[in-house]
Amino acid sequence: MQTLPSPSLVRPVKRAVFEDIDAQAASLRDWNQRYEQLSAGRFRGELRQLAFDGVGLFIEDLHQSVHQTGCVRADALAFGVPIFFDGDVRFSGQKGTGNELHVFSGREGFEFQSPKRHVMLGIEVQRAVFEPLCGDAIDGGFLANTGHSQLLRVEASALRHLRGFAMALFSEKCVPSRTVRDELLVRLVAALSCPDGSRPLCMGRAAQLERRARALVMKRLDDPPTVGTLCEALGVSRRTLQSCFQSTWGMGPLVWLNTMRLNAVRRRLKSAPSVTEAATEYGFWHFGHFSHDFQALFGVRPSDMLAMNNRPRSSASAASLANNDCVKELS
Repeated sequence: MQTLPSPSLVRPVKRAVFEDIDAQAASLRDWNQRYEQLSAGRFRGELRQLAFDGVGLFIEDLHQSVHQTGCVRADALAFGVPIFFDGDVRFSGQKGTGNELHVFSGREGFEFQSPKRHVMLGIEVQRAVFEPLCGDAIDGGFLANTGHSQLLRVEASALRHLRGFAMALFSEKCVPSRTVRDELLVRLVAALSCPDGSRPLCMGRAAQLERRARALVMKRLDDPPTVGTLCEALGVSRRTLQSCFQSTWGMGPLVWLNTMRLNAVRRRLKSAPSVTEAATEYGFWHFGHFSHDFQALFGVRPSDMLAMNNRPRSSASAASLANNDCVKELS
């Protein structure tokens, strides 16, 4: 006779569709994330979530290129398995191919740049649940040394089995139980313990230089340094800096800087009394050019975004969570 799972063990699959990039970033609790939109057009995202007994699963679908930064809580381990992506992926300075396991955990947080279309399976598990199942299968150093996020090379078949099993849990035919949970974690351990699974990819010199440059700029985004000043502070030529940003972001430093400032204005419009105040706070003084660039990136005029932010949210908001009994085919 089949034993039914405890009601406290299982939570229904929830689905949310977002037009607000910040709302999607905040929807994964305890991740402390920030999303910056990089590609042009209206943002659209989707999130499906399932949680049971120390394990949380989600499938995130993004329809714009997004730069993500965040930090997972210390008592949990978080992993990502690519389902679909169209374009270049960079994770904590490493270039991904789709055949790696993304390790989001780490005291220093994570950094993730996704392409214009990207679907990711996320697995978050409490350390107290995961570590007893590992035994000697995983080098103890991996669990202890989680100071930084990383990409791990994983055997293709192990990654495929993990992905398929986890996605099946979103099906109406699957009843999550402690046995199912443990089977999922066994497959995760199998992926991590593959011969190539414990070998992180190396961060390139361009990524290291980009991090230094970004740290200098983001400290003073309202009054950022010029490219010349930035080169002087970093001790590199303009050509080197241009090549660095082109390889890591797919755009030059000037375009990148403008994109970061526009994202800052977008966030500021959630609380600013006017578009003028939000724009001038980040150094935009030519409002015709600013409005054109803002609409080109986000697909909406800044005045319309301000109006949307000030509009009362209804209970039928597109970002509200609703029960969902299956995962549709993603393409």
